[in-house]
Amino acid sequence: VVVATGEDFADALAGSYLAVEKNAPIILTNGKDDNIAALHTYIADNVTAGGTVYILGGKVAVPENVSTAFADYKVVRLAGDDRYETNLLILEEAGVDKEDILIATGTNYADSLSASATGNPILLVGKKLSAAQNEFLKAHASNKMFILGGTVAVGTALEDEVKAINSGVTRLAGADRYATSTL
Repeated sequence: VVVATGEDFADALAGSYLAVEKNAPIILTNGKDDNIAALHTYIADNVTAGGTVYILGGKVAVPENVSTAFADYKVVRLAGDDRYETNLLILEEAGVDKEDILIATGTNYADSLSASATGNPILLVGKKLSAAQNEFLKAHASNKMFILGGTVAVGTALEDEVKAINSGVTRLAGADRYATSTL
């Protein structure tokens, strides 16, 4: 099972590819007692002892008290210094191979949410690629890459960085988030 905060979107959306690869549901938590109890019940009822519980994000996103009842499971917390580093840790854990790579803004959810159902890895980005993101894309330079959204969502400077790695990158952008979603 994959556990992520329900208070923000980035870790859960980044975890959609991990969920596909591990054939696991994504369960959201708010870290409150009633929610934690329901989460623990779900895991006890649906995850075999010794199975893996992936926790996405740091202890601010998913408090430590969420995982205290998981002694019978392998707990793997994937947490970087920010959503972008966490995203890369998730993709590394999932094992990206030859899949299409979807590149979306990490500051809004619409484009990555629409794309999450494809089962492809999603790389969340800011205004420019970090060194680690650049290395990730270089390691997968032969994969097809798609930038999701218009230039307000993912700017042309970042697009140029990606094109320096993979000149065949395609931008999927409609007049608004709804039109982009259908693309």
